[in-house]
Amino acid sequence: MINDLWEAYWSDENHHDWWKRPAPEVLEFIKSQSPEQRPNVLDLGCGLGRHAIAFAGAGFHVTAADASETAIAYLNEWAKKLKLPIRTRTCDVLDDGFPIESFDIVLSYNVIYHGYSEQFAQSIEHVHALLKPSGLFFFTCPSRQDGKYGYGEQVAPHTFLCTKSITPGDIHYFADEADLDELLTGFKQLSRKKDEHYWENEGVQQFHSYWQILAEKL
Repeated sequence: MINDLWEAYWSDENHHDWWKRPAPEVLEFIKSQSPEQRPNVLDLGCGLGRHAIAFAGAGFHVTAADASETAIAYLNEWAKKLKLPIRTRTCDVLDDGFPIESFDIVLSYNVIYHGYSEQFAQSIEHVHALLKPSGLFFFTCPSRQDGKYGYGEQVAPHTFLCTKSITPGDIHYFADEADLDELLTGFKQLSRKKDEHYWENEGVQQFHSYWQILAEKL
């Protein structure tokens, strides 16, 4: 069901323009890293591949994975046009089949909070296994101050099923500081900040509050 949701989303080209532009904080992160020191990057839940393209363009060896065949097909064509060698795989976050300790960097931008808290925890544990020692994990997730908190049907503590919005049927988990400390016990948190601003959600101004986390595998 969830895969069908994202297939429908990425099949609508009206959604493409925004998701083809890399996030400024990811571009800053890329600039701070060296493809010689940390060459192997996984973009986990890559969508159309905006960040995979940015990493590859900066000289990293990039693997991109997403559950949507449509999104991966788009990325393959995009990378081909730019002559960027990006390895892609269509798979779920927890079922990618990559060998353990394969990557120096894992990026998961606006991905692993889609689901219940247990799935969120499993995803972080999975990324820990995929990273080499001292590998870096950059991810985002909504805080409990975000305007979507309480939006839709509550299906578990701090967990809401979208009944409207642009992805009806999607589940969001909202984390606080204590959650992040517990979930990242296998990591050293190098940076933890919130990106906060207002945006227009279906014609209504809504508050955006998302954690941006950079952590190093212990």
